[in-house]
Amino acid sequence: MEGLIRRQKYTDAVEPFAWNGNAKVITGIRRCGKSSLLELIRNGFDSEVNVIHINTEFREYSEIRDWKIFLDLVDSGYRENVKNVLIVDEIQNIDGWELAVRDLIAKRKFDIYLTGSNSNLLSSEYATHLGGRYNRIRMLPLSYRECVEFATAFGLDGDVLERYMRLGGFPINWISDVPVRSALQTVSDIADVIISVDINRRFNVRNPSLLNDIFRTILSMTGSYVSSNKIYNTLKSSGFKTSVDTVNEYIKYLETANLLIRADVYDLKGRRILENKRKYYAADLSLKHAILGYRPEDISGHLENIVFTELLYRGYDVYVGDYNGKEIDIVAEKTGERMYVQCCTSISNESTMKREFGNLEHIDDSFPKYVVMMEPGPYSGITDKGIICCGLKEFLEERV
Repeated sequence: MEGLIRRQKYTDAVEPFAWNGNAKVITGIRRCGKSSLLELIRNGFDSEVNVIHINTEFREYSEIRDWKIFLDLVDSGYRENVKNVLIVDEIQNIDGWELAVRDLIAKRKFDIYLTGSNSNLLSSEYATHLGGRYNRIRMLPLSYRECVEFATAFGLDGDVLERYMRLGGFPINWISDVPVRSALQTVSDIADVIISVDINRRFNVRNPSLLNDIFRTILSMTGSYVSSNKIYNTLKSSGFKTSVDTVNEYIKYLETANLLIRADVYDLKGRRILENKRKYYAADLSLKHAILGYRPEDISGHLENIVFTELLYRGYDVYVGDYNGKEIDIVAEKTGERMYVQCCTSISNESTMKREFGNLEHIDDSFPKYVVMMEPGPYSGITDKGIICCGLKEFLEERV
């Protein structure tokens, strides 16, 4: 496929699992690049390898919605005395897919690669059927560094960071120099398809307009604590008739479709997740701009969203921190390492400085602590307490 950019992070993540007998399952929001990754994987096999590639979104496969029919199709394409590979896009469109995949794994006839837009694709129910015989790779839209790579490859002019903050990281908006309005319309269309196909149709949503309003409300609260009760009260004050249970159910749908990513609150002293207290971030910041319009007054929340997804991209588990009642915007953990990040637009007065630096100064461990701003100006550098103050671009360019 011409113009296909190799996203090294993900190809490197998949390649070690080749021919290991497990199903390689790549999950992520629609249009984040899963199909392109499968194409890169396919192109990497020798010509004598027999590859069966099924995209359940294509019309020629639209009738394959039952796992037994799917299994018959795959078996019919198997070839003796050669290596066989099975690649399936959007496997969740096949009812009972996990039963078919379990059968294929047991027979050890294929090296299997699957994608899905459902974040619950490997929930405990499905994972039990697969018997642990899978490797999961979580995929996100383009990171900032990947956007720089795309901008260079496709000859895009202008400030990459500014473009990234406005247009997000959906690859389709980084292969040509599209106007902002057109790019955000594309993102809006992606969200519409996700809501109508991956949520409304799959879960038989009774009140689609309510689902949309809940999505809009949560996006408007980026960087703030969110609860079902808070959303319910907000909607009720606007005249919507619903219940807390329905709100909670619809939020789960938005998570399942990878539109929203939940950030639990971690009690750093008690070493536990705090119940009924969490934030939600858009899987890609452009979703907020496409649905609500660009709101410069929300820049602090935008910074949090970008840093949050960046750290997920780097492979961290990411939380909101609570240290003796003081909020730490982001706590990220990976293989025994941890970092703390406070995000703010700028430091313009003493109270802002005390809030952003003070919360970090109270944490008495040696893990890295950051204050990330759009432009740190005179505050750039490392404080006498070891806190690293840097600009957003500098932070995103780090290869940690």
